[in-house]
Amino acid sequence: MARTPLYKTAEAEILRRIRSGDWPPGLRLGNEFDLAEAFGVSQGTMRRALMAVEAMGYLDRKPGRGTVVAAPPDAAAATPPPHLRPLVRPDGTALPLTVFRARLSHRRPEGAEAAFFDGDLNVLTRTLKSGTDRAALEQIVLPVALAPELSEDQPADFADLLAAQGLSPARIDDRLRAEVTDMATAVALACNRYTGLLCLTRLARDRHGTPLARQALRMAGPATYVAPFGG
Repeated sequence: MARTPLYKTAEAEILRRIRSGDWPPGLRLGNEFDLAEAFGVSQGTMRRALMAVEAMGYLDRKPGRGTVVAAPPDAAAATPPPHLRPLVRPDGTALPLTVFRARLSHRRPEGAEAAFFDGDLNVLTRTLKSGTDRAALEQIVLPVALAPELSEDQPADFADLLAAQGLSPARIDDRLRAEVTDMATAVALACNRYTGLLCLTRLARDRHGTPLARQALRMAGPATYVAPFGG
């Protein structure tokens, strides 16, 4: 039987205290260090638990104010999870992706990342396959503070990967562009040089607009992005 992650245990206990009234709305909680000590977990584990409960609407965490128990969320008015626009084949059928290779590293934000993240980052670099063909090169960056136990063994789907880390985005912003392969990219994707690539960048944010993770996909082959038109 799989062991329940510590952050999920802490999350369940936080929810129990809020729902039972032990922690009423408006109660200001201690800082992460004090809460971690009280729960017998690490500060990183407590941070993940607090972020998960905040995403459910039970906590309000703002700089300078600390963590406050929020009014019980109205299930009918709750913000639905963001819709991740699908990647499909030209005929409209789903484009299944699997992980072919994965490598995890750590570094500080670089370039445009500095506008979204502060502190050490997990950088998950992967080659994705569709069937037997190499279909995409992917890079996912997310703060070490949000996913201290991230490993290379993660779901291929971006939304599933975030869920596995206890992260619940309220919004996902997408940007598209096109480029062609250079020699290194062509070798990595086992395609011809100057092959056209569909490049999709996704930025997941929490309900306060704070970035949680960023995905960059460079896709070769029969990949189509479904974009809505109108309001």
